Amino acid sequence: MDMHWQLVTPADYLALWPLLHDADEDDERIRTLVTDGQHTSYAWWKEGKMVGAVVMRWEKECSEIEYIAVAEQLRGHGYGKAMLAQMLAEAHLRGVHAVIVGTDNTALSAIAFYQKAGFRMDHVRPDFFAYIQPPIINDGIPLRDMLVLRYAFDK
Repeated sequence: MDMHWQLVTPADYLALWPLLHDADEDDERIRTLVTDGQHTSYAWWKEGKMVGAVVMRWEKECSEIEYIAVAEQLRGHGYGKAMLAQMLAEAHLRGVHAVIVGTDNTALSAIAFYQKAGFRMDHVRPDFFAYIQPPIINDGIPLRDMLVLRYAFDK
């Protein structure tokens, strides 16, 4: 897939807003993460159009994908898979031991997406989404917990 990434400075984070807002309804949390200096934001481009965004927290022992988002009209065409593969390749180049990602307990397609990419269930953050009121119900399942999946690199 012919895409390239570009670092996005904290000052330019508004360019990512439409994509990241689809990944998280909490605008203040998004703003905080992309401007705090502890996270690195990437915009993904194809043929002059932004197709996706990733926000990473890089740490040697265990890095975290805070957000990975693909433009709504482009989902299901392999962009997310390609972006995730590139982030894992970058983590490997940086000597990172593992990468984690969290998703909500109702995001069944996201859970499958990460497992197909080699992530394994790691732990649950109970009641992580309690701040969302009234609670969201997806496919009859109340959104409550964050499921954390881990991709471990072979040593």
